[in-house]
Amino acid sequence: MNFKNFHARTRIVIFAILIGILSGLVSILFNRTLNLGYLIMAKLYETRFWVVIIPICVAMFTTYIRKNKLKTQGFGVSQVMYEIETIQYQVMNIKDVTLKILSTLLNLISGFCVGRHGPIVHLGGAIGSKVAYYNKLEDSDTRVLIGCGVAGCLAGVFNAPLFATLFVVEIMFKKRYFDMISTILLSALSATVFIRIFNNESFFSVALTSYHYQMKETPYFILLGIGMSFFAVLYVYSMRKTKAFFDLHIKNYYIKAFIGAITISLSLLLISDYYIYDTKPSFIINQDFSTIHLFLIGLCYILLTSISLGTGSIGGIFAPGLIIGLSIGSGYASIFQSLGLDIGDPKSYAVAGMSAMFAGFAIAPLTGTLMIVELTGQYNLIFPVLLVCLMTSTFTEIVMKDSVYHKGLDDLLIG
Repeated sequence: MNFKNFHARTRIVIFAILIGILSGLVSILFNRTLNLGYLIMAKLYETRFWVVIIPICVAMFTTYIRKNKLKTQGFGVSQVMYEIETIQYQVMNIKDVTLKILSTLLNLISGFCVGRHGPIVHLGGAIGSKVAYYNKLEDSDTRVLIGCGVAGCLAGVFNAPLFATLFVVEIMFKKRYFDMISTILLSALSATVFIRIFNNESFFSVALTSYHYQMKETPYFILLGIGMSFFAVLYVYSMRKTKAFFDLHIKNYYIKAFIGAITISLSLLLISDYYIYDTKPSFIINQDFSTIHLFLIGLCYILLTSISLGTGSIGGIFAPGLIIGLSIGSGYASIFQSLGLDIGDPKSYAVAGMSAMFAGFAIAPLTGTLMIVELTGQYNLIFPVLLVCLMTSTFTEIVMKDSVYHKGLDDLLIG
């Protein structure tokens, strides 16, 4: 036995477990801070004055931070992937990560249409990166610990270690480094155990009936997959084109930020039925919305996420994407029901739409499928959800060529 290699392997396993526990703790603190912020802000927003003033102040603060305090501008999944690709030096320094997380928290609680899970990925990657660089590990070990941090934080948020592990391998590692999967899974499991001991919060909680797939539903899920591919492409292109428009026509960063803030304020004041402050998947799926209302929620989130990010807000695209997919999936179920079709449980189409939306913009059908199965505990959903995810990701890959995360990575590498 090569004891030197054995010792090195043991050290990485220990690091993975510790990173998993630390990531679980950090995800709890992040979520509890965010939830407390939402409660405080919801109380303030009972007065309309603050609905206008607070987003503007947050937008100005974020712009100042981006222009004057950050050494690197990338954020979220793409930034972590950038460090994995340029593994010889550390990109995610403590100061930048701290300022980005603070800005994200403020953007989220003030109402900007961005996601909380991009920051969690960024934070997890930074934890793994810091541990690896501090201990002067080799490139391959640094990559695996960055992946461990991401998987740990995602598992902490979702209580879904398999989804978190596959997210790292299928998306962030671009289906490479499969030999690292066991170590990454160990970190995700450590975070999940920690979360289940000290925290009972769940990002996604919805009661599904004991679902039994029927072959006659296959055409309906195929139609859902084709339909979701359109909205996934629309989501990505809307973000890209909106950002390009603002970058081309409005050079002043503060003016861009002001436009974004006013748009969000007006949305919170005038269309709160469609742009729902601090919404969660369980809220959408348990409401008795009309078909038109559901599609308008999805389109509203596409537009406002694009404007929020295009005007300089800091945050993720994952959570808004899930809300879009859930709303559109519920809308399709409503259409099928109005046509008199026997679709079983309409909620199964809602969660299938959510997974398909993610699989579409991330081009990750396996991760999208496993996410829903782990979150709902409905293993009978595997076939229909996988079918929808494959349909959506195939069509979007043909149109977009690459996922939104890899496109963001290309921009960072070119820049």
